[in-house]
Order: sequence, then structure tokens, then C-alpha cells
Amino acid sequence: MSEITLVNANDLKEVIREEVRQAVGEALRERQLPILLSLQDAADLLGVSYTTVYRATKIQGFPVSHDFGHAKIVTDQLLQWIKSRSNYDLVYNFGS
Repeated sequence: MSEITLVNANDLKEVIREEVRQAVGEALRERQLPILLSLQDAADLLGVSYTTVYRATKIQGFPVSHDFGHAKIVTDQLLQWIKSRSNYDLVYNFGS
């Protein structure tokens, strides 16, 4: 472990931000998600019921594809869709 001398609060914020960025990157590499999710996979990932995900597929703009015979959800678009409809920026970018 290396020693760090912090001069001010901004230095501390930057050190924390970098450590969090690295930790999130490692966690994402450990848990790779498939490009497409079935409705049940999406429900499991989000911790909601199949019915909730099925209803969400009816919302205009929800990232669902029917190109493969069954409804599939585009994973990265799903995460972005959720982020855009939540208060993510308010919570995680507060004061930035």
C-alpha cells in the first residue's frame, strides 16, 4: 500500500473518484453481461418480476428487439434507459 499526502478536499475527492472508477471497472470485468437478455434474464438482473419487464417492453423507447423470434432486451441500452429515467445524475454527480 502506498502513502498519499492530501493537500485539500479536492485531492481527496480525486483519489476516491479514481479508486471507485478502478473498483467498478474490475467488477464489470468480473461480471460480463450478455449483449441480449431474455425477459426473464432482465427480470432477474433487475430484481423485478417477469410481468414487470413484460409490461416495460410496451413503453415507447424501451430497448426491446423482436428480431430473433422472441423478445430480447439490449443490455447496454437497458442500463442506459434506466439511468436516463432515474435520478442517477442527481445522486451520483452531486456537486460535480
